[in-house]
Amino acid sequence: MLVPFVLAGAAHAQTTDTSPSQLPSSPASSTTPEETGSDIVVTASRISRAPVTDQPVVTLGTDELSKRGYTNVGLALMQQLPSFGTPGNGPVGSQGSFGAGQTFANMYNLGSQRTLTLVNGMRFVSPASSSIFGAVAGSPVDLSQIAPNLVERVEVVSVGGAPIYGSDAIAGTINFILKKNFQGLDINGSTGVSQHGDGQNYNISVLAGKNFAEGRGNITANFYYDRQYGIASSARQSTLGGSSPFFGTTNSDTTFVNKFYNRGQHYNIFTNTGMPMVGDTVPLINTQLTDGGPYVPYALGAITNASGQPLFFNAAGQLVPFKSGTPTGNQLYQAGGDGFAIGDYSNFLVSSERYQGTVLTHFDFTDHFRFKGEAWFSKDYATNIADQPFYNTALFGAAGDANGNLVFSTANPYLSAADRATIISNLAAAGADTSQFYLTRANTDLATGSFRTSSDLLRFVGGLEGDFEAGERKFNWEVNATYGRSISSTTSREVVIQNYFNALDAVSDGNGNIVCRPGYTSAAYATISSTCAPLNVFGTNRASQAARDYITALATTRQINKQFDIIADIKGDMFKLPGGFAKFVLGYEHRYESARFDPGAFFYGQDNGDGTRSGYGSSVPIDPVAGSYYTNEGFGELDLPLVGPDNDVPAVYRLDFNGAARYVKNSMTGGFWSYTGGGTYAPVKGLTVRGNYTRSFRAPAITELFAPIGSVFQTADDPCDSRYIGQGPNPARRAANCAAAGVPADFTSNVVDYTAKGTSQGNRNLRNEIANSWTVGGVLAPDALPGFSLTADYVSVDIKQGIENLSLTDVMAACYDAASYPSTYCNLFTRDGNSQVTSFATSYYNLAIEKFRGLQMNGRLELPLSRLGMSSDSGALMINVNYLHTFKHFYQVGTGDLQKTVGSVAEPADNFTATFDYANKSFDWLWQFMYYGPSKIAVNSPDTQYEYPRVSPYLLVNSSLGFTVDKKFDLRFMVNNVFNRTVPYPYAFGSTSSQNRYYDAIMGRYFRVSAGVKF
Repeated sequence: MLVPFVLAGAAHAQTTDTSPSQLPSSPASSTTPEETGSDIVVTASRISRAPVTDQPVVTLGTDELSKRGYTNVGLALMQQLPSFGTPGNGPVGSQGSFGAGQTFANMYNLGSQRTLTLVNGMRFVSPASSSIFGAVAGSPVDLSQIAPNLVERVEVVSVGGAPIYGSDAIAGTINFILKKNFQGLDINGSTGVSQHGDGQNYNISVLAGKNFAEGRGNITANFYYDRQYGIASSARQSTLGGSSPFFGTTNSDTTFVNKFYNRGQHYNIFTNTGMPMVGDTVPLINTQLTDGGPYVPYALGAITNASGQPLFFNAAGQLVPFKSGTPTGNQLYQAGGDGFAIGDYSNFLVSSERYQGTVLTHFDFTDHFRFKGEAWFSKDYATNIADQPFYNTALFGAAGDANGNLVFSTANPYLSAADRATIISNLAAAGADTSQFYLTRANTDLATGSFRTSSDLLRFVGGLEGDFEAGERKFNWEVNATYGRSISSTTSREVVIQNYFNALDAVSDGNGNIVCRPGYTSAAYATISSTCAPLNVFGTNRASQAARDYITALATTRQINKQFDIIADIKGDMFKLPGGFAKFVLGYEHRYESARFDPGAFFYGQDNGDGTRSGYGSSVPIDPVAGSYYTNEGFGELDLPLVGPDNDVPAVYRLDFNGAARYVKNSMTGGFWSYTGGGTYAPVKGLTVRGNYTRSFRAPAITELFAPIGSVFQTADDPCDSRYIGQGPNPARRAANCAAAGVPADFTSNVVDYTAKGTSQGNRNLRNEIANSWTVGGVLAPDALPGFSLTADYVSVDIKQGIENLSLTDVMAACYDAASYPSTYCNLFTRDGNSQVTSFATSYYNLAIEKFRGLQMNGRLELPLSRLGMSSDSGALMINVNYLHTFKHFYQVGTGDLQKTVGSVAEPADNFTATFDYANKSFDWLWQFMYYGPSKIAVNSPDTQYEYPRVSPYLLVNSSLGFTVDKKFDLRFMVNNVFNRTVPYPYAFGSTSSQNRYYDAIMGRYFRVSAGVKF
């Protein structure tokens, strides 16, 4: 799962990869509840209010989930509601370490840690890893653990949830409201496959319910099973794999820095079959033979044939000429050729298997005293199909180090006589020792990067509620308790370096047998086999099973998260106003959260006896993380209906004001007040204006507080590199500061292309993140147009004291962009005599600000065709459009650059989903259109950085055709990406966020059929 070093991949996709290893970074049922005119809005407030709340609320209904055939409600949110960005982790793309397959919602692209998820209004335990190498430093809910067929509707509230529900609701609150009082038996199953014959999926859902005690009680149970077959990036060569286009440094003097290459990014410094060398260097680089001339391949340390052609081992283990691709302006990679095709070694879609069971029950002891309960259990498995292997190259260490070049005797018995002679001849010509040679290799046949996460969820909810009257006033009370426990274990097959070196040292025993050199000592960590077997790495897949078993071990990590939450409140009428009774809520909540990450013996490493540890594999030792905290919280709400429809006030049909406040005493961060206030004004029936102001917060997560110091590996956009020195808020100042640091002009920084080693740790002095947010908008639902509604809301979010683990890019930018050089940030990293970054130190700080401004709209029309003169049996047309325009979204860490995110491939400024559905009693046909507006390859770079800096807009079309027989039998046919639209031009991106955004385009046309029966 974890490999020692990471290559940065294409230049446009430059990311800061924090890793324990040095991996290369490579019918329209969406409605606003206020349209219904009933008191069903339970998420925007603990007070049931109608018909319009002061906060934007959008609902995703069960019909839309079933008609589109979603098997993961997290992906449904992203595709159906534009307010959701690409998940913090999901089943698509590279998976977060120790959490394959987990899906974390990300509202407004503000981060999954800032989106609060509830189920039936109660918190849900998170499975997220508390290791610094996890996907999200927070407590997001895994939405893949919520069965789609159990969901009645999903209510999404923008920004205003913190005073109502507490920490984490900075972006908004998602509330999954489940089916209850279900009576009968509902069995549904579906299966799907892509046009390529892969990505197969099948699932079955059984929903059963029964009323008892003359209807005073009900028990509803759901069982859900889903099996998804995974897809590696190599299965999508044209978009993700080794043949996909990429942006790389230009090979000529042009006005742009990064050229669009069509042949795939291949690293010429190694292959996955091995390249022999005469010295401890790299075999082949792209270099300029004359100043200002184009780059050409140059055999630096390669073994060559008589014609001077570099040689490498082919798959069968024979030395053959290395075919170069098109040189780029980067020394390390070419376009095409025989180099390492890095795009073939990543995950596109996880392989998963989910078993989930839920029981919901309630019982009314009397008309005024009731019990309700929930029990949850799930066992989920998910596998990251592939990732980058571990490498042996001079880039990552000296020869003989775990990740440095391999050193072989020229007498190695796996060499053919002809190849041995060629190698010795080259060594002699170079004046080197002819008894040994060097080998560089990407070990894809020994370490695939695959890892499997098993997640166990156990959750119980119990509550008592009742109501009473005092005069004409009505009161309700409620006490609920939740206990949740999530256990996640991640297993991977890892190479044990000591045994690896033993197996590589092969000799002949004198009887013609190839064996390990006698006198070896195996590692203290047990591998699958304890008997050394010689290992052949000349070629690929040449290793015997015995050798594989000797060099590899199973490594397992374990994450345990626990949550206990108890909430009690009373609500009811206070005094009468012209518009009705003023209503209140008063309540108390106690919440306990704990998390413990155990890296296991393999990743923890071996004690060296001097206070240090060494890794058994190619990753650095990983530390355990454990911590807990508790909160005591008091909250209150007040709703003031000043004018109601019965008051007959001119130009005031309805006028409401409301507010809420919550005081939270956190055992780690102290006390904090969160509050909200807003109102609605309807001058006439059918038109309402609304607004809201909220002060919200997020408490630091256990990872951010308690993570011990540990080694990490990152790439960075080095400000002094020739590709980035012309950027920043003041390019002239940046260039001057780089020159003052002694960095030469036209400098090429290695850390841009592959990782450097540093440290990271938690910070127990962190404070809460704080957000000041407001919304203003309106709802139009005129009586003259029955079935029509239009909502529009402007959303503003300002986050300060944002918690960020400073990346190497952050600290370097803060250093070289500072008005006064050197700043304190310059002390957080070091350069060697060649100006290359050699180390860095980061931690979590309350240094970030983030600002979001967007316009969120929903339009809906339900048109019975009888209004057009057709018969009453002619059915209805339903149109639903959800739209988001993002005006501004940027963040800033410390004194660094403002980093825009809107306009990127992951976050286009314009995004809408439109659904057109015709339905009658036995038939419906749905068409869905998903639009992503034009974007840029790199929003923080000038257009001159890229040959084609802009990405074309994209429109995807899906369709679903359903039949119902006798109200009992349902049959549905679905096609995603009906017209097989591929990714937009230029399609040179492979990041996880872009893969999520353009998932259907990469997958290709996908077919699904579902069937259901009701009893």
